[in-house]
Amino acid sequence: MAKLTINTTQNIKIDFKNTSLGERILASLLDFIFKALYAIIVWYVVVALQLHTGFEDNWSQVAFILICMSPVIFYSFIFESILQGCTPGKKILGIKVIKIDGYQASVVDYFTRWIMRIIDLGISGALIGVIAMIFSEKNQRLGDMLAGTAVISTKGKVALSATIFQEVEQEYKPVYPQVLTLSDNDVRIIKEVLQNFRHSRDYVLLNKLSDKIQKVMGVQKQGSSELEFIEVVLKDYNYLTDRI
Repeated sequence: MAKLTINTTQNIKIDFKNTSLGERILASLLDFIFKALYAIIVWYVVVALQLHTGFEDNWSQVAFILICMSPVIFYSFIFESILQGCTPGKKILGIKVIKIDGYQASVVDYFTRWIMRIIDLGISGALIGVIAMIFSEKNQRLGDMLAGTAVISTKGKVALSATIFQEVEQEYKPVYPQVLTLSDNDVRIIKEVLQNFRHSRDYVLLNKLSDKIQKVMGVQKQGSSELEFIEVVLKDYNYLTDRI
């Protein structure tokens, strides 16, 4: 599987596993099955209870049907917003949407991807989307390019949302309460870079990370090495956020 290198806003490079075209197609097929099952169940209930009858005009009937089918229409937008970049199909396949700067995509990004499905997957019968992914360096369809997102694989590693947590002893005394100015996304990136450092021993990268953390938090590290400072920051964050 190809490697996807993301350069974060802190000028830190993080490597992810890129998804293959086959994985994305299979995830789409699974999602199509889920949408079809929902549509069949809803239509059966509507017909069985004759909820589609008794409307004064055809427009009201059409509006009712569209409301019933709105979860199908907005399927990817709804689930990617709720599941942080995943639809049920993506979840099963172990893939998710992220920003190409390494941060979690926003609701606006998910909406952009959803609306662009009309061009990527609708008008052309998925031809435009497939061609875009084949020729894109980051395996992006047009919706991804416009939203600044990419689809990565989370298989074979701990999910990013879980990597920010670590055990901290109850009697621990935090050193930097300013860590609460950091977000979960910031801490995910910090921990990911720290893991990369332990393999590469790239001290230039470590110093950049330390300087950036001190700048964002508005602190000066207290008599420790860059590595010790970052480890304390992670420990403080886990201790304090666990008690909010």
